[in-house]
Amino acid sequence: MLNKEFIEEMKQQLLAAKQKLQNDLAGLNPHEELGADIDSNAQEVEDDEVSQDMIARVTLDLEKIDKALEKIENGTYGIGVDGKEISEDRLRAIPWADKAI
Repeated sequence: MLNKEFIEEMKQQLLAAKQKLQNDLAGLNPHEELGADIDSNAQEVEDDEVSQDMIARVTLDLEKIDKALEKIENGTYGIGVDGKEISEDRLRAIPWADKAI
């Protein structure tokens, strides 16, 4: 069972990570305008794909953080989707972890 101090520490880390990811997401452009040059178009398409992948990853991480914060509020933080307790070490490494290993 996780103690209250640890849970509060993780909550603060989750909130900080959420703020950072929201800032990162705000700085990502999902689409670049295509130019007239074929070479620059190819680079722009590649950049678009990278940006879209990054946006998807950041969005997924934000969803996981929100779930972890919800679990803190529900009193179920540290319990994996399979019902097993997640270790403090794992939660320190990934505060939004949802599986015990």
